[in-house]
Order: sequence, then structure tokens, then C-alpha cells
Amino acid sequence: MMRSLVLFALGLSKVAYAAVIDQELDEGIPDTGLDTGPWTAGQVPPIAQMITANDFQIAAKNSMRARDYAYFRTGVLDEITYINNLNIWKKIRLNGFSFSDVSDVNLATTILGYEFSAPFFFAPAASAGRAHPDAEASIIRAAGNAGILYVPSISSTLDIEEKAAAAVDGQIMFHQQYIWSNDTRLRDELARIEAGGFRALFLTVDNTGVVGVRSRYERFSNSGNSAHSSSFTIEALNHLRTLTDLPIVPKGLKTAHDIKLCAELGFPAVYLSNHGGRQVDGVPTAVEILLDLHLQYPEVFDQIEIYTDGGVRRGTHIMALLALGVRAVGMGRPPIFANVFGEAGVTRLINILRQEMITEMMNMGQADVNHWFGNTTFINTRQIELEYFGAPLSVPTSSTPFIHPSPPGGSGSASNVTAKRGTMYMAMD
Repeated sequence: MMRSLVLFALGLSKVAYAAVIDQELDEGIPDTGLDTGPWTAGQVPPIAQMITANDFQIAAKNSMRARDYAYFRTGVLDEITYINNLNIWKKIRLNGFSFSDVSDVNLATTILGYEFSAPFFFAPAASAGRAHPDAEASIIRAAGNAGILYVPSISSTLDIEEKAAAAVDGQIMFHQQYIWSNDTRLRDELARIEAGGFRALFLTVDNTGVVGVRSRYERFSNSGNSAHSSSFTIEALNHLRTLTDLPIVPKGLKTAHDIKLCAELGFPAVYLSNHGGRQVDGVPTAVEILLDLHLQYPEVFDQIEIYTDGGVRRGTHIMALLALGVRAVGMGRPPIFANVFGEAGVTRLINILRQEMITEMMNMGQADVNHWFGNTTFINTRQIELEYFGAPLSVPTSSTPFIHPSPPGGSGSASNVTAKRGTMYMAMD
């Protein structure tokens, strides 16, 4: 039975009227049995009731101003891509293997050569101050104390120097950047990001000139001009590379062609993303783009690291993307929603995701994340392949687990996995 969420709406008499919200129908997220009946509209509920990433979204809707919640929740137009991001996981089947030693659990990995405690990270999301007075600082502290990567937005509530100052000892952070039409602003921000000790740039390339038509949020505010450059070409990209010594990771790639192009241009990594369904409606999900990349340019997985995001809410979502050849998986909205509780909420979100991954990996017979990278024996994506390509991919998948080497700085031997499909390889663990 679907639980209802009580939202507040003050009338002339100052009486709060209830609006019944179906979590799955209205928000696109599954019902987890969360009982919101005792909650007080406009207030943060008890944090102990947060046992899934989706619970934080319902808590945020209950406690945030309607315009602020809509700012984060909105997708563009009919929100088809937003919903597809959340629903794609229903079409993936996981292959679990018995008779394995799973006593040695490991989630630690590297991203651009830096060590982190888990293969997921918190992606750029603007204006974290809409959720909590500490804004990005509480997300920074939670990520730093947990040893995971956080990449704050250039459009943060806090300025670059404040974010750098909020870091815990030894914390590694990257930073997001846009290509502004104002070159002076761009140069100034790049210099400040370098001075702040951020180690790499996630360069968003899928927002050129105008913000997508985000109808849900436009009930509160117009989208308008984004101040981003509308003439962003390969020449402009190469020019940017002369302005900073930081590694640059193009973010917002949505086709196998562009991923291959960035590999040929010598970038160390790419960030596959449809911007959370906030820019163009109807574009593919990360899973579909990765399958297309396996089909057209499987060699790319051995050439560069690949990161992605989009509708990731469970440990199994992270695991499926790792098996498809991704090195690290980002989440934008979940830490923002968890941030209505401040640092404690973001820390709880991290612990939930870590525990989900550990539990599922152990139950599937491989508890070391290093043996998940590019290992497609753990997943069955035939339903998606049939829908997206019109037929399953021509290379058969294997039903026998195996271990393959993960080259330093690479995303795992995903192209080797593709070549080995259909051949039996016995597990060596």
C-alpha cells in the first residue's frame, strides 16, 4: 500500500491542508514502506526513518520550500529522461554466483589515480544552500570523513574559497566548471579553483547558452539564459586546456561518438551524463549509451576512465554500471536531499549505499570491487538491448564468472571482457 506524504499549503485561515502524494506515481520512486503520516509538514522528520536513498527525497519534499524542492526535482519538458533514468534498473538482471570466498570485502578504488573508499561520488549540484544553511560545507565534511569524492558545482551557494576551507585534512576534491561566455570570469574561476587545491575539473559541456525548459520549476521561476558559451567547439575546448594545468574531464557526453572523440583528443577520462534529465528530454540513459559504446568502440574502455550518473539510488545501480565498464558512479540529487539533515544526513546516505553494495556483492559471490570493473558476467542487459537496438547484441554473454586485470589508471579490461564473452573462464578467487 502506497504511503502518502503530507505537504503543507496555508490558506487564508492559516489551516494546513493535506495533499496526498503517491511516491511511485508522482515522484517516480518506489514505495519503501516509509510511513509519513506522523510527520509535520514543513519540518525535517526523524533521521532514523531514513533507510534508503529515496527516503531522503520524500523527507526533502516534506521539509523544503516548494520552489526549492522543485528546483532540484525538476526535469525538462515531459520529464521522460528523468523517469527513464529511474526506471532503467528494472530492466537489468544480476547474475549471482555461489561457492565463492567473500570474506575479504573491498570497496576502495582510485579515480584519476587518487584513492577513495568507494566507487561512487557526489556529483555537481548547484545551490546546496536551498536544502541546509551549511550548504556545500556539510556535504564536503561528510564526503571527506568517509573518504569519498565530492565535486561541488561552480554555481554553489558557497564560493570557491569557502568550499576549499571546509575540506577535512587530506581530503581530495575535484571541481565542476562551465564554459562561460565571459572569458574573464572563466580565467578567474580557473585560477581560484587551482589555488583552492582542487585536483581536477569536471567540465560540463552539455549546457550551451540556454537552460533546458524545466516546466516544473518554471512555475516558480523562468529558466532563461545560462550565461554559458553557445559557441563551444573543439577549438574552444582545446583553448581551455591551455588555461589550466588541472586534468580536465568533459562532463555531459551522451553519445558513443563523443566519448570516442574525447579519447582520441587525449583526455584522461570522460563523464557520461544526461544532466539528470534537466537539459534535453528523450536522450538515452547511461546504461543505453554504455551498451552502444560496447557495440561501436569497445576499445575505449581500456583507453580512458569513464564516469557516469543518472537515476542512481541503490547499491545495485552502482554495481551494474561498474560491470558495464564504468570506473566511478556519481549522484547529484541524493546528497542534496540528504542535506536537509545536514552532515548527519549525508553521512547516513553514504553508509546506506556502502552497506547495500557490500551486502549485494557478498551475496553475488564477488566482494572485491576491483573484480567488478567491466565484468559483464554479473549482468544481463538483453531486455534493454532488445528495446534500444531492436535486437540483443550479437556477442553472447557468459554465465561463468572470471577475474581479469585492472590496468593502472584504466577502467578495467572492459574491451577484453567483450572479447571473452561466450567463452568459459573459471573464477580464480
